[in-house]
Amino acid sequence: MNAQASSVENTDPLGSIADAMKDALNQATEDASRTRERMSQVGTDVGNSVSRFTYTTSYMVSYGVVYATVFVAKSIPQDNAIVKGLIDGGKAAVDAVNEAKGIKPAA
Repeated sequence: MNAQASSVENTDPLGSIADAMKDALNQATEDASRTRERMSQVGTDVGNSVSRFTYTTSYMVSYGVVYATVFVAKSIPQDNAIVKGLIDGGKAAVDAVNEAKGIKPAA
């Protein structure tokens, strides 16, 4: 019985608490690391989804606008003042954008 009593006396209750706290801290650190990894993956997935949504929306809007414009332009007779005005206005807009960008007109 003395052997059991001496083993009980040699165990340090504060040492056990310290060991438990170290284990808890290590576990919390590992959990935080895993959570950080998961969050970075989720952030990447969300970023990709937002990017894909933005691209698809922009594509659909631009396609719809351009398609409708070309459809209307093709349905108007070509030899009249409206079409000539649209063509000249479009060329002037392209020239203005090129000038703003510093691009010299083609000779």
